[in-house]
Amino acid sequence: MSRVDPNSRLAALLLPVFAMRRHGDHGIGDTAAVKEAISFCAAHQFAVLQILPIHETVGDHSPYNPISSRALSPALLTLSEEAVPGLTAAILAEKAPESWLSQLRAGTVKHGAVLAMKLECLFAAWQAFSHGDEAHALAGEFATFEEQNVSWLPAHTLFRVLIEENHGNTHWHDWRPEHWTPATAETWIAAHSERERLEDRRRGFAFIQWVAWRQWSEVKAFADLQGVKLLGEMSFGVSKSSSDVWANPDLFDVNWSMGTRPVVYFDTNKDSERLGQNWGLPPYRWENHRSRGFAWLRGRIESERQFFHFCRLDHLRGYFRAYMFPWPGGAKHSEFAKLTDAEILDQTGGLSPRFLPGPDEEPTTAAMNDLQGREIISVMQEAAGDMGLYAEIMGAMPDYMRKAIDDLGVANLTFPLLERNENRALMPVDTYRQLSLVSYANHDHAPLAAQYSRLVKMVADDAGSTEAKDLAELLKFARWQGDAPAELNAELLGDLQRSLFATPCVLAGLMSSDLLGIPQRFNLPGTFGSDTWNERLEHSWSEYEVHTVYGPRIKKAEELIVESGRAARK
Repeated sequence: MSRVDPNSRLAALLLPVFAMRRHGDHGIGDTAAVKEAISFCAAHQFAVLQILPIHETVGDHSPYNPISSRALSPALLTLSEEAVPGLTAAILAEKAPESWLSQLRAGTVKHGAVLAMKLECLFAAWQAFSHGDEAHALAGEFATFEEQNVSWLPAHTLFRVLIEENHGNTHWHDWRPEHWTPATAETWIAAHSERERLEDRRRGFAFIQWVAWRQWSEVKAFADLQGVKLLGEMSFGVSKSSSDVWANPDLFDVNWSMGTRPVVYFDTNKDSERLGQNWGLPPYRWENHRSRGFAWLRGRIESERQFFHFCRLDHLRGYFRAYMFPWPGGAKHSEFAKLTDAEILDQTGGLSPRFLPGPDEEPTTAAMNDLQGREIISVMQEAAGDMGLYAEIMGAMPDYMRKAIDDLGVANLTFPLLERNENRALMPVDTYRQLSLVSYANHDHAPLAAQYSRLVKMVADDAGSTEAKDLAELLKFARWQGDAPAELNAELLGDLQRSLFATPCVLAGLMSSDLLGIPQRFNLPGTFGSDTWNERLEHSWSEYEVHTVYGPRIKKAEELIVESGRAARK
């Protein structure tokens, strides 16, 4: 059983798949790199490997803006003859020559080039798999996969073909009218003069999803052999330009965009400071989900269960009530951030950002929020079966929300540097909820090295600043004796890790940056564009293990995990 055990005390390592690096990769982390990370966890007493969502994206490479709630990312697949049926050394040499790979491996992820290269290789493998002189030995397995995924796969593969036919444009509402619905698109493709080519391409996309299913199933089996649990994640929403919204428009409200109101518990870009984060995701029409027995949501959870032992539920408070904007996200949100309140109302016809069902501050709407959240979370728990759920819910919670997750037994996330009283003092660890995952940072936060560097600089400029109080509280939390070092050194890093592992929380997680003590950050909330979500580790884990600086830090963290009683192997 993988349900969250309230009596366990374990340690986790967090790292996005795209950021992983291994010898011989194709410019991005892949399923083979995940296996290497699992082996690293097993070798150093981390019981859990936590990753971000792994679903398919196009154009916008944020894992939280997928074009499908079910389709897996082709970019994260391992390209090898063993991992991809039909793939050959000749195909790899032609489509992914070493001269190009060395360029792609350098620095950050070049998402556009990497995805295009991987798709070329995978479609070449499809041609070899499907058009050989004899039927491939795994043809029956592929056909079974298609049959078992008929609830979503045909619509998604048709959607992917239509993206190509519309020159890479995922915004289906801008397509020609006969492409606007699955029914009219099926009629269009059936009458097309190149129907055979289009249908072959469509099955090629199905083949890629089968390959992805095989590879991620193998990853989970490998983790089981190594004694490591996988903690995946289900993004809160899906892209407005997704096959889900295209095929099920009645389940979403495409006239509004979900996000958050302005928050103070972590840094964001300037636009988000004023108006809040606008993710551009369409809100759910829960009344229509309810009328279908929440089938779409259940299928989503059951899909994650195939690949993970635990699942992090992104933005859990959004299931209680959604904050939404009457304008799109991205560049449009930046434009609105420059307008006055009166100008915003003029642009929207009098509409303002709002909560639905309503704000938490009003008792009547808070009660409605509570009922909705409890219902939806109960559905997800039922669909999860033995897959444990961790809820991402940051900042102060309304009383009804805290009581709901207690009553439902849902594990949540705890961030020590966000747990403060009215005087900015860090809350004592004995106030932390035991049924939670405690971590200094995740992908949206600055890691310890960056936070510490900022505090030291601010205190040097103004010893009476708020940052001086924050720095003192951080050192106190680490039980640090003496003056603050000029930078986050190995000793202070170790003390901070020891304090984290000493908390009563069932799972204590270190982001890769906070294991190594480096300032690498994976996302700044509110940012968008091609230069986001592309950070990679500088080395593979095997190289970090023997590194003169990072090797001893890894060894120290392992010792602290054992010392704290969180070791994977007791």
